[in-house]
Amino acid sequence: MLDDKNEPAPSRALSIAEVRARITDGRVASADLTRDCLRRINQLNDRANAVVTLNPRVISDARLIDRSLVRNRPLFGIPFTIKDAFETAGLRTTSGHRPLRSFVPDVNAVAVDRLLNAGGVLVGKTNLSELAGDPQCRNPVFGVTNNPWDVSRTSGGSSGGSAAAVSLGFSWLDLGSDLAGSIRIPASYCGVVGFKATEGRLPGDGHIPPLPGRPQTVRHMLSFGLLTRRVQDARVGLDALTPSECGSGDPIRDASDGNAAPAGWQLKLAYWDDFDGLPLCTRTRQALRRTVNALAGAGHAVERRRPDGFDFGSIWGAFGTVAGTEIGAVSNPLVRSTLAALAGLLGRSHPIARGFLAGLCSKPAAYADALRVRNRAIDDLERFMDSYDAWILPTAPCVAYRHLRRFGMSGVAKIRFEGHALPYLAGTIGCTAPFSLTGSPVVSLPCFAIDGLPVGLQFVGRRAQDEHLLQACAMVEKVVEGYRPPPLLADDLRADILARWSASR
Repeated sequence: MLDDKNEPAPSRALSIAEVRARITDGRVASADLTRDCLRRINQLNDRANAVVTLNPRVISDARLIDRSLVRNRPLFGIPFTIKDAFETAGLRTTSGHRPLRSFVPDVNAVAVDRLLNAGGVLVGKTNLSELAGDPQCRNPVFGVTNNPWDVSRTSGGSSGGSAAAVSLGFSWLDLGSDLAGSIRIPASYCGVVGFKATEGRLPGDGHIPPLPGRPQTVRHMLSFGLLTRRVQDARVGLDALTPSECGSGDPIRDASDGNAAPAGWQLKLAYWDDFDGLPLCTRTRQALRRTVNALAGAGHAVERRRPDGFDFGSIWGAFGTVAGTEIGAVSNPLVRSTLAALAGLLGRSHPIARGFLAGLCSKPAAYADALRVRNRAIDDLERFMDSYDAWILPTAPCVAYRHLRRFGMSGVAKIRFEGHALPYLAGTIGCTAPFSLTGSPVVSLPCFAIDGLPVGLQFVGRRAQDEHLLQACAMVEKVVEGYRPPPLLADDLRADILARWSASR
């Protein structure tokens, strides 16, 4: 056990299940809940720039839900937002890409339809990096999304608008996508829960990229998931996104009690703090130490372990090669050469950049080798996870850094903290990319806020065991701080997130 003191957790944010129960029995109206979200958007979105397109029918949609007789649905009456990479029928979808700034799809992405069929109320679309391609949230259509803990800092990317929106109470959950950390990194920086489902578990039809009408070439590593304030909310959202998997007896499978974890269940957890020399900032190390101590103090078994043979260097290289090969597969030669030049600028000093460049250069042997490394990494990690409920690691090398551009007069940006200057890719996706390669389910959980900024840790689970991982993380959430309202939320705007819709109402 590591040596540090624990601090008491603040008041918990209300869960979706708690509020949904009040909507279902008529104590709360979905229209009122939705108006509260709109009130926060009206007052704060100018500073955050998280929501980029509002649903003009949102209040009438909420009123329809209030009148609905089909009430036994996972998201009944719950306001939600959608990352602007998912197509929404009749509502602008740009993926932050100028040629799509006026694109209005005719049909919803499959995942959007499932959230609506689960009774959710679509508030609007949230900002992202252009074509979901940057660990910061900036695009030429809508500009930069700011961090609700410090507007001078990045919200992370690519789902930065999603994380900021959920943190500020603009919605109760947001649908995101994750190829290299696009859910997990913003969740960590903004202090919310980010759940990346097992690769292939959730549908990606209607996600941009690929561009509308173009073939899907990314066959590995791209996953979908949710950003929420509570782990239980991510489980409710998973139920909504996987309706065919729900039992016939109760399609909701209520998560309000932490998914009915067995009484006295002692978690068995591993943790790790060394990504083959990738430095971690002081706040990140402190948050990991406090989390390990809090879990051990609560009676859970925690040990410092890593899988045998799990070599981060080769895994980073394989990730870059697979990503470069598949992302560049539909590009014309000019675009591929431009991407290769940019990859070269990003620096050959780190395996991710070297692998990405090899993939873009269309080297079939390198791609085949990378897939073999992927299969071996999956086997090594799955064997290791047979002994643990979750493996705990940092989500990012450092907390949210100040806004910066990838390319400037001085060349490629570096992630700088405490005397370190990391290559851009290593400093942003170095901790998340390995678990994109393995396709594992991962929860980025806000564990502690240190010196005014939140720190998220990754909890990695076994493939196809998403529910077990969420159940374990719901138990972890009870002994760490979890979500805390960010400083940008004034007291009157945070009230219903924490207590307004209380049981006494």
